[in-house]
Amino acid sequence: MPSRRRTLLKVIILGDSGVGKTSLMNQYVNKKFSNQYKATIGADFLTKEVQFEDRLFTLQIWDTAGQERFQSLGVAFYRGADCCVLVYDVNSMKSFDNLNNWREEFLIQASPSDPDNFPFVVLGNKIDVDGGNSRVVCIFCDVFSSIITLSHTHTHGHTNTHSNQ
Repeated sequence: MPSRRRTLLKVIILGDSGVGKTSLMNQYVNKKFSNQYKATIGADFLTKEVQFEDRLFTLQIWDTAGQERFQSLGVAFYRGADCCVLVYDVNSMKSFDNLNNWREEFLIQASPSDPDNFPFVVLGNKIDVDGGNSRVVCIFCDVFSSIITLSHTHTHGHTNTHSNQ
């Protein structure tokens, strides 16, 4: 029986405080949601094994604090990242407006070897709030994603909608 090589992939989750980064990570890794989350201090991470085709990957998913006072810690957490997930709340235009700041700060602090082709994914979270009627930013999402070549989807950590994609 051939042994499978595991590949470690470091994934960083960034976005404003309160957009649901911790909820998404816990839903994806543990299939659990809680209304009791407290603000992340610094960073936390979970791992998840994923098989794609005939390869086995260990995703090391880093949940970072969204508060500005913790952004100086970024260089330590971002270094060596293989992908960055940018999360915003579809009900908050400010969280969407800040995505490019998060992206730029990540590129500065992580210093990837090929910043123009570094993989970013954009997730619009909290699509179930108010029955989806208060989504204020969806019109701008696809434009932003096409300008800086990102993958983009809407999700919610509570209902597990699209969190496994």
